[in-house]
Amino acid sequence: MAEVRIEDEVVVRAPAETVWRALADPAEHAGWHPFVTEISGEHRIGATRTCSVIVGRKAGRTSERCIVEQPGEELAWAIEEDSTGFGRMVSDWTAGFRIKESDGATAVSATSTFQPRNPMVRLMMPLIRVRFHQTQRKILAALKAAVEPDSEPDPRYEVRPASRS
Repeated sequence: MAEVRIEDEVVVRAPAETVWRALADPAEHAGWHPFVTEISGEHRIGATRTCSVIVGRKAGRTSERCIVEQPGEELAWAIEEDSTGFGRMVSDWTAGFRIKESDGATAVSATSTFQPRNPMVRLMMPLIRVRFHQTQRKILAALKAAVEPDSEPDPRYEVRPASRS
């Protein structure tokens, strides 16, 4: 089955160095990321990090190995373990960020790639694509809010706490 690639982009009014620090420093990254509550490990090529995450109402963990580290430009991980369930549906799952500064602003791309494990997952791809775009846009909106001075939150990507029933 063909690789699925999902990419979203946001432009922030902040220097690339500020954006890079927010991505590359694990503590800072966990501080702004709307689905990550804690990161242990390093963001350097070959290193493994463990992320505590909240997906919907479900707490989980991922174990991710840094596969791309181009300081000031790109950072990406291979998701090796995932307790939230998506990892059972796909293989070769990667996620990462690319940045490029231009005229005092920084374009930030979030990209996820994976291989569906079976034809049933392939049939679900329209819904999976919509969910991934929503998730990546929330992540980029949170990054923008964290690094852009006087940023106004975009209500389309606002992350709301899960309701308790």
